[in-house]
Amino acid sequence: MKSSVEFKQLYASKTPASRELSERAQQVLPAGVVANVKYFAPYPLFMQRASGSHLWDADANEYIDYCLAFGPLILGHGHPAVVHAVQESLAAMGTTVFGTPNELEIRYAEKLMSMLPVSGKVRLTNSGSEATYLALQLGRAATGKPAIARFEGHYHGWHYEGVLSNTPSATLYGDARQPASVAGSRGTPASILADTLVLPFNDLEACRTLLTAHRDRVGTVIVEPSPRGFYQTDPAFLEGLRRLTQELGMVLVFDEVMSGFRAGPKGASGVFGVQPDLMTLGKIIGGGFPIGAVAGRADLLDLTSPLSPGGSVFHSGTFNGAVQVLAAGLATLEVLSDESQMVPFYDATEHFKADIQQLLRRHQIPGHVAGLGANFGIIMSRTPIRNYRDLANEDGALREAFDFACLTEGIYVHPHKPFYTSLAHSLQDFEVTLEKLDHIFNAIS
Repeated sequence: MKSSVEFKQLYASKTPASRELSERAQQVLPAGVVANVKYFAPYPLFMQRASGSHLWDADANEYIDYCLAFGPLILGHGHPAVVHAVQESLAAMGTTVFGTPNELEIRYAEKLMSMLPVSGKVRLTNSGSEATYLALQLGRAATGKPAIARFEGHYHGWHYEGVLSNTPSATLYGDARQPASVAGSRGTPASILADTLVLPFNDLEACRTLLTAHRDRVGTVIVEPSPRGFYQTDPAFLEGLRRLTQELGMVLVFDEVMSGFRAGPKGASGVFGVQPDLMTLGKIIGGGFPIGAVAGRADLLDLTSPLSPGGSVFHSGTFNGAVQVLAAGLATLEVLSDESQMVPFYDATEHFKADIQQLLRRHQIPGHVAGLGANFGIIMSRTPIRNYRDLANEDGALREAFDFACLTEGIYVHPHKPFYTSLAHSLQDFEVTLEKLDHIFNAIS
């Protein structure tokens, strides 16, 4: 059985150029990266080229890409329809951003809303983090209540509320049925900690108790209906949460930045048949460009209108609706709405996941495949993960060995993150990956 130390040594021997670039980057960039998520120890890989489902790093090592920029590239790198749409939009419109309304915004919004399980209107942002922040502001404005409720272990962006209690240490957990409000970012104001109620996922009765007790100050509940390919969501829990928030007059927000169009053609909301008041989206809907969106009840979205009686929820952004972003996004949505392409894609991903699970069993690896649709995790624990605290059951050393074994074998997945698949992944990609995983599981078992 090989350890993570051995795989890290092999990783270092194969990637000296990435190590050198990381050292150079650290002179001008904190930790050598432009976003925390892009870093991992001892140093991240620096990529030079991409095509379809493959990446090439600075040392010319080739990888089958199962990170896909953490999810957005559901069509793969450089999809012809996206590239053509971007080039055509620049040629036809002559700019990257108008700073005025344009028809492309309408066409994009109409197409997006036609594909979602919620009706109403949509506001565009430049990221998923911005979208969740706006959704929380809308909830506060609509209910007049300053506090929000969110779930332990869920992620809603880099803002203070988004990372609060995202990865708390066990010493700070608090009671399992009444989790503590724990800062996830240095500098979090005490007022935000006090105005954030943390809930336990998949425990409806505990949520009922907490939300009922705090109904006078909590007006908005935000949740990942399918949390990042790790947790197993109880459909009855989401149904109960929907009923509970309606009874208490609270705005329910589904954060589908990750699961939108990956969990299924209508996201996790469509899979579970539960409609929130608001849905936040990002990643996929920009075709590889920065974007976010808040969609849902028209009365809530209309609070952003400068024509709103009594004043608006102020929301703006110079690059909201940038031309190439919407062109790439619209081209992506056109493909995503084509059942002849998407049904085989989801089916192929399910077969791939089943084959991985079979390999885990064959090698007697204490692990399982979790997650909906084309976003899944390989969890090194036989026990299903129903909430954040269950992740403590995962064999961390085994998972780290697996992650670095993948990198040394030409399978690109960011350590400790889920797998993502794309339409660019061929059956041969999956077959080659399964052969490599067979070798990896044999080495770590």
